[in-house]
Amino acid sequence: MASNNNKPFSADALVDLVALRDQLNAAPHGERRPMVERFAMGLGRSTGTVYNWLREHADYDSGRKARADKGSSRLPEESLLAIAAMKREGVRMNGKQTMPTCVAMNVADTNGITVNVSASQVARLLRTRRMDTASVMTARTTTELRSPNPNYLHQVDPSLCLLFYMGGRQHLMTEQKFYKNKQENYAKVKLKVWRYVRVDHFSGVVDVRYYESAGENQQVLFDFLMWTWGKQEGRLNHGVPQMMLWDKGSANTSHGIQNLLDSLGVKHETHAAGHAWAKGGVEQANNLVETHFESRLKLEPVNSIEELNAAALNWARDWNANLLKHIDARLVRASGEPMVRDDLWALILRTPGALIELPSLQVCQWFMAGREKERQVNNLAVSFAHPELGRAARYDLRAWAEHIHNRQKVSVTPLLLRDGLLRVEIPRAGAEALIVEVEPVREFDASGRNAAAQVIGEGYSRMPETAGEAVARRLAIAAYGDGMTVDKADEKREANARPFAHLNDGKGLTAHSHLGTEELPQRLLPAAAEVATEAVRAAGRAVREVQAEPLGHVEAAKRLRALVGSSWTAEHFAWLAQRHPGGVQEEALQGIADEIKGGKQMTALRAVGGA
Repeated sequence: MASNNNKPFSADALVDLVALRDQLNAAPHGERRPMVERFAMGLGRSTGTVYNWLREHADYDSGRKARADKGSSRLPEESLLAIAAMKREGVRMNGKQTMPTCVAMNVADTNGITVNVSASQVARLLRTRRMDTASVMTARTTTELRSPNPNYLHQVDPSLCLLFYMGGRQHLMTEQKFYKNKQENYAKVKLKVWRYVRVDHFSGVVDVRYYESAGENQQVLFDFLMWTWGKQEGRLNHGVPQMMLWDKGSANTSHGIQNLLDSLGVKHETHAAGHAWAKGGVEQANNLVETHFESRLKLEPVNSIEELNAAALNWARDWNANLLKHIDARLVRASGEPMVRDDLWALILRTPGALIELPSLQVCQWFMAGREKERQVNNLAVSFAHPELGRAARYDLRAWAEHIHNRQKVSVTPLLLRDGLLRVEIPRAGAEALIVEVEPVREFDASGRNAAAQVIGEGYSRMPETAGEAVARRLAIAAYGDGMTVDKADEKREANARPFAHLNDGKGLTAHSHLGTEELPQRLLPAAAEVATEAVRAAGRAVREVQAEPLGHVEAAKRLRALVGSSWTAEHFAWLAQRHPGGVQEEALQGIADEIKGGKQMTALRAVGGA
């Protein structure tokens, strides 16, 4: 009988297995397993292996029916889902599982979720339903993607290299020195070596360059993009891609780099967190560089970053051209045909417009600008804290004074990698904005003042006239006549001089004497209604109630005699008593006195039938 179930069975072995099958089919159900156990013991195999051989090679069917409840469990489905979800959420980014099944069961039970089976049964159910963590973590499928031509999509990835240079020598970060509770050794390496790798998705060509830096930053990334997209001696591939794919590094997503890519027309995307497979090509390229190039450096060290980059360029040249003896550096993709990377990149000739030359360094530096902000012009200068200077600096705008109004707002943009240079956009009425580049004031005296400032007592040089001052001068001339200056206009205002007095043949402006001469239009208005609120009515009643008591006739006569003098007669008294039987209101005395003085006849009425 064959002793290895991975090898084909001999004819004799198959005869023995078929004979066992026939014996099992003829035997009662209770005797079958002992027969299989004896057969397995004779071969030194397990009964499970023999049963597998019977099913696979002898077409044996035990005739046992599957349980009606196979695959079911008394554990509720929602409980299994909760346990599986808790275990999945306990998986770290590096794939380590941090929550055992029993812990998830304990948490579930504590929170009122039914858990009525053992941990082993839960584990079996998770595996059967493909809800165990291993199955869930491998559930994602990826869509195969392709690029239609070279330079369509580039992938870039920076990685910290194990190499570093100190004292003119090459060193290697070994595990014993740097990763076993010896982080202080790692901190001593101030300038670490960073490996920047770029891959063209269509052709698979690899480009690599090294930098000494404390960490990733946009200045290094800018230099690498200029290098990898520019023409280099000994390297075939070059040019600006249509798309870029990389991770969400701080340098990659900085405003300066994004502005550069936008200005060059490069669509740039970052892969989602935890989706490093989206740029798998450049991950593989990093591994290639590490194993096929950096592994050589221990055998033949280089002593500087310049020597390292020269060696890396030569390796990439030979790798992309498949010129390394005993090493097949060709690509093998779905077609199965080995292809040289440089040959694939040369197919760019078949796609008109695919090869886009990188603009000059100066043009690309123009695009490397920080986020635009607003600043107020004060005394023909603006203050701005440029990120490259690390402090607030003053930028002199006197050269463009004719376009500037004091205290106006201008847009400023820090130009990165340009030693503190600032781009200033000055708006102009009726014209396009003026864009200028300004250096910060760099020379100061011992007291910290601008070294170019006027020294007190050594003369006086007037600042250039600004656009705002030019407007003020024109307004002064308009108000006080030709030859007028802003200062003289201020003096006239202080002296309360009449502005525009030189107009209209010296008569000045008519400002108000012409008012009130126009005829008003006739308008029909409705009769006004009285206010009918209860408050107004109550106030009227109150006024009437508090009116003063009238004067008696004798007192009123005394007052009237004093007012009219000799014109007062006894007939006046009789008339007063008859005319005002309830007394005379004090405010009515003057009117009565006027009537008496006017000679009005005041005869008292006599009763009809009187003598």
